[in-house]
Amino acid sequence: MNMIKQDYAISQVPKNWPDILTIIEAGYPVKLMQGNQTIATLVPNNKIQKKQNFWQALQIFRQQFSPEDLKFDEDIFKDVRDRSIGREVFL
Repeated sequence: MNMIKQDYAISQVPKNWPDILTIIEAGYPVKLMQGNQTIATLVPNNKIQKKQNFWQALQIFRQQFSPEDLKFDEDIFKDVRDRSIGREVFL
């Protein structure tokens, strides 16, 4: 199994920069370490999730799925609500 080194000490970055770029271009993240602590992670651009607000996420969802495509039982919500009287309240 060919293991790719993905952790580099900060002091190793200048001399290993071409290798680091190759790893990132191949789609793998690279951690930059200072001692045992990760101080930065270089992530390929295609792996970064763009932040979306709720409305944008909803619009994307609606483009991917339509209510007609969803198949569910008509009675799926029939027993969702508790119809009992509930507890007695003393005022």
